[in-house]
Amino acid sequence: MLKFATVLLKPVSLVPTRSTTLRRTLPRQFKTYATNAKDFTIPKTRNIGIIAHIDAGKTTTSERMLYYAGVTKRIGDIDDGDTVMDYLAAERERGITINSAAITFGWQGHRINLIDTPGHVDFTMEVERAVRVLDGAVTILDGVAGVEAQTETVWKQASRYDIPRIAFINKLDRTGAAFGRTVKEIWKKLRTRPLVIQLPIMNEESMDERHKGLRALVDVVTMETVQWDPSHTDGSIITRTALHPDQSVYAEAVKARTALVEALAEMDDAIVDVFFEAAEGDHLLVPAHDLKAAIRRVTLSNKAVPVLCGASFKNLGVQPLLNAVIDYLPSPLDRPDALATYSSAKTSLIPLSDAKLCALAFKVVHDARRGPMVYVKVYSGKLNTRMTLFNTTTRLKERVNKLLQMYAKDVEEIPTIDAGNIGVIVGLKDTRTGDTLVQSNDTHAIKSGLQLSNIEIPSPAFFSAVEPASVSDEEAVETALKNLVREDPSLKVWTDEESGQLLVSGMGELHLEIVKDRLVNDFKVKADMGKMRISYRETCQASSEARAEYDKEVMGKRARAACRVEISPIEQEEQTLEEGWILNSGNQLSVADISQDASEKDPQMNPEDIKQAVQNGLLGGLARGAVLGFPLTKLKVKAFDLETFGPETTLGAISACVSNGVFEAVKKANPCLLEPMMEVYTEVNENHIGSVVSNLSGTRRGHVIGLESSMDDDNDVNDHVQVYAPPDSLLVSSDIEAYKPKQVIKAHVPLSSMLGYSSALRSLTGGSGSFSMRVIGYGEMGKDRERAVISEMKGW
Repeated sequence: MLKFATVLLKPVSLVPTRSTTLRRTLPRQFKTYATNAKDFTIPKTRNIGIIAHIDAGKTTTSERMLYYAGVTKRIGDIDDGDTVMDYLAAERERGITINSAAITFGWQGHRINLIDTPGHVDFTMEVERAVRVLDGAVTILDGVAGVEAQTETVWKQASRYDIPRIAFINKLDRTGAAFGRTVKEIWKKLRTRPLVIQLPIMNEESMDERHKGLRALVDVVTMETVQWDPSHTDGSIITRTALHPDQSVYAEAVKARTALVEALAEMDDAIVDVFFEAAEGDHLLVPAHDLKAAIRRVTLSNKAVPVLCGASFKNLGVQPLLNAVIDYLPSPLDRPDALATYSSAKTSLIPLSDAKLCALAFKVVHDARRGPMVYVKVYSGKLNTRMTLFNTTTRLKERVNKLLQMYAKDVEEIPTIDAGNIGVIVGLKDTRTGDTLVQSNDTHAIKSGLQLSNIEIPSPAFFSAVEPASVSDEEAVETALKNLVREDPSLKVWTDEESGQLLVSGMGELHLEIVKDRLVNDFKVKADMGKMRISYRETCQASSEARAEYDKEVMGKRARAACRVEISPIEQEEQTLEEGWILNSGNQLSVADISQDASEKDPQMNPEDIKQAVQNGLLGGLARGAVLGFPLTKLKVKAFDLETFGPETTLGAISACVSNGVFEAVKKANPCLLEPMMEVYTEVNENHIGSVVSNLSGTRRGHVIGLESSMDDDNDVNDHVQVYAPPDSLLVSSDIEAYKPKQVIKAHVPLSSMLGYSSALRSLTGGSGSFSMRVIGYGEMGKDRERAVISEMKGW
């Protein structure tokens, strides 16, 4: 800790005492690429996303950003259904973000590529593929609700990619909002060091409820008050004035700046030198530009997160947030080089300055007029229009017809996409989410199988049957579903072998509801969706061994192969992977020994080809269980003693034989059903705890793990670190004193029991309760429950 001199309550002399007024620029031509391409270099580019819990204010904040940047002439409103970012009919109808929308705009000489992501748990795939390509993120928190469950989920998603973030505490205009409490929750729940660089100034004197709440803020870095002209309700006129000791918030601002300098000194050596040499040991004399530089360094290294405040709906705090994006979030040059892997299992880094093209397709959208639009981020080289590309994932060549810069649903045709930028390719027919694209003449990348790290795709939890209205509609329905699956890899489509039904699975009820809406409204097909069902899994409770022989005539030629398959359940203590085994969908597979033995018996066959054929057979056998045909998981499977019959043994025969062997072994190993288990966080008032816990543990067959207050202190989080958070009683209206923290109930509950929980919780808590959940795995179900599921699924 720095030893600082006694702080005198005196005005800071490093900032002007006169008022500075900032006005919004007039609306202009919003296209920022073709007209000003040379002005936006890589250091002046920011690829950022807005991530948060549902209803925290992501889209509202995005709309204000576009308005102040001059992109729009009026502020879009979710309630009016006229937002730029939520442009799909389903989004405007429901008032939520479903599709992550991208838009490019300019701010203070910088180009910002912004992606507004959904907050609903059903669309977690949209967040996953967005954070994969982002350089930085703005996390928006509800000042009333604090850090919510889905906030923690998206925060972990961003942490997996080490994305620098800034936090914006929103909705400080609402009764019950508490800035200081939310700062503490950032430290406690998100496990990150918050740096308070703004303080809210609340309006306590107004008798009119419409004018209560946030009215101004303190910029702790420059020690200025930032005020919005109340006569301009769009928040376009800002006045910055140096703080004076006579102001009521001055003493708290001094504490905040002292805490900021102290915190930075713990994480950044350069600011220590500035503190002793330039500021002579006075926290208030540390120059603002040195503080900004230090905040940027600790943010880029993910040591801390700057915390800002505002009320986007009331048009307060958005312009300083945009300034913080420029000041503290990274350009593509500030991010680590992209990691590439090769077919030889070697890895290397691809620097941004590399002249050879390397790009990642992270999103595909089907446009009725333009066809498939592939969103890409270019990690090196330059992507030009009419260029021929090679997809190292599908091993296919594709040609670029057009390159586009996106402005939500509007586009601008552009000639190139430079390294570090995000754009859209029109004309790629077979590229999917997660594919790596290189130039078709890059022989080294093509031969070596260069691959950028892929995007993790979550497993679907629900499924439903899709019924075309007539036989003539079948082809249109299948084509529409194919396009939807290409857009959203978390969707799965397959045909049930027994019933012949076309089935589609997704992340949740809302997810499949949106699929139905899009089939009918966007793709104009005549189809209906059946009852929502749970996507179960199967496993085995015992070990078994089976011998399978494949002997069939295929197209006039005999195909023969025989093998043995051994199967056993994975015990809890066997989670580590043994050498030579492969992990796939929760199963452990062994294919090494069998390929070597077979090639010794039949030298004409390539061991690698045999190995791949056996692996395909194992995966095919595990794709369909013996109880209800659901995929198998939590099993150790080994194929051995492969018998070959000369030219009659083909790779296809080996795969089919191994697949049959798996099925026979599963039937003898006491197969059973597994059901998706959810980790559920339910936030309720204290007087509703009993009824909610009783409902979760009784009616819904759940197991309550724990109960905690949203205000509990966590003594496990770095006790020696002092985190500054302003006292809410000093900065917020007196209404906050009556605020009682909610209780958070954590439980593990089967997904099937959570259907309709939203309505039940509203009834139990009088509408005051809220919950969120995520899949944590699959658990065994009781025999009675299993018999009921089998009876329901088979219809007898």
